[in-house]
Amino acid sequence: MAIISYLPDVDEINGSRRGLTFDVSQAGPIVKRRPSPVNHQTNLRMVIRLYLRQTNAFYWNLTAGQKTNWGILAAAEGVTGPYGMTKWQAGCAMFFKIALNALIAGDGLYANHPPHNPVTPPTWLTVNRIDKDTIRVTFIPSAQWLQKRIYLRQSKPGPGFRNWNQYDSYIAEYSELSPGSPHDFKTHFQHLTGWHGRYWLGTQRTCGHRSAETQYDL
Repeated sequence: MAIISYLPDVDEINGSRRGLTFDVSQAGPIVKRRPSPVNHQTNLRMVIRLYLRQTNAFYWNLTAGQKTNWGILAAAEGVTGPYGMTKWQAGCAMFFKIALNALIAGDGLYANHPPHNPVTPPTWLTVNRIDKDTIRVTFIPSAQWLQKRIYLRQSKPGPGFRNWNQYDSYIAEYSELSPGSPHDFKTHFQHLTGWHGRYWLGTQRTCGHRSAETQYDL
């Protein structure tokens, strides 16, 4: 960005010209590089939009009894919404909460709600960085291990430690169903020498129900 000083007989320039944007700030007239427009049609955005449409259509095509049961599960798990929404609407929120997890992991949609019991993660033993984009996890599988995946969530890495939060994170990778130990995850963001990152490990049923996540700083 640069500040512009116009001669008295020169009109000010506004708008964008050839990759430059002319504007006015508190410091006076300025020129800066024109920012690239946000692409709202990326492949990931289009996939998520497709999942949202599929999930919504699937839920509202369920029977009245099935939607009621999803509402009961929502109440049991504390899923609520504004203005005292009905059980069916709460059930829809509950369905979306876990169904999108399932679709993103490559699993299908379930008409009947899962049992209201917590998903038990394995006992995590070691979590180590193997190279700039590989995290190796060793663990002892939990009871009823079949039909579950483990997954790695990560923040954007950077130099020095930061106050990373889960809402700033991305699912790096899901494992196959019932993975063995050790398991290597490929990270979503490359990790550079001297940088740090925050990671979360969790377990997910094929219906999309997740365990509590365990946090690691590496």
